[in-house]
Amino acid sequence: MSVWKRRALLAGGALAVGAWVKGAPHLLSLRTPSLDLRDLDDLPPFRELAAAGTITTNQPMFAGLLPADDVSAAARVLAQDVRDHPCDALYGDPVPGRVPVAVFSDFRCPNCRVMDARLSEIERDMPDRFYIVRHELPILGDASIIASRAVLAAQRQGAYSEMYARLIRTPAVTDLAYVSQVASGIGLDIEAFQSDMQSSRTTDQLLKSKAVASLFHFIGTPAFVVGRTAFLGTVTVSLFKALIGVETDRPCDATVT
Repeated sequence: MSVWKRRALLAGGALAVGAWVKGAPHLLSLRTPSLDLRDLDDLPPFRELAAAGTITTNQPMFAGLLPADDVSAAARVLAQDVRDHPCDALYGDPVPGRVPVAVFSDFRCPNCRVMDARLSEIERDMPDRFYIVRHELPILGDASIIASRAVLAAQRQGAYSEMYARLIRTPAVTDLAYVSQVASGIGLDIEAFQSDMQSSRTTDQLLKSKAVASLFHFIGTPAFVVGRTAFLGTVTVSLFKALIGVETDRPCDATVT
């Protein structure tokens, strides 16, 4: 065998190995994973994905949101309504033809940023197949609460996405002065923004999301409900896509089969 032919074979082998090393994870991610689903007997029609991923957690949840007595009173008032109407509490008004995805996250949660990137990839691959409803679940201290209040206040002025995109990049620098500066930079009415941050309406939204999270026993972030399937933690892109597939054309209030 000539020297050049031997070199060509060696080079080809090296390229093949390199391609496999780089491509194998992607190829594996394309395989449809098996789903280990278990009915939540106390919460029909919902079920849970048995395999949980990596989470970020801290206790007690919502420390600093309200005085303890107020939180307990609000939780008691909300708990039964959320249990009686879980689909409404999770998703609000449905979007016909799309699978609803509820996302519970904290701005200081690194695993939430991981899943944000994966959700963006899934949205590119599966346009018009699902829609996201975000629930703020600030479990990691005062900065998390301020960030959550800020995005909900920005939402009143139609700027949730802009505020979210800015704050998710700078989770460690979040205080009232910073979020006000961001609000000004994206053209919000600062006086209305700061008032909305502290409003009872914003507090009620946070408490409702906490009540829904408690209903599903979410002890950390990120947490998700895809249609009628709940799970906690990070999962692969392929698994998330598989969940969207099995939940397609199955309304949230339909019986699980």
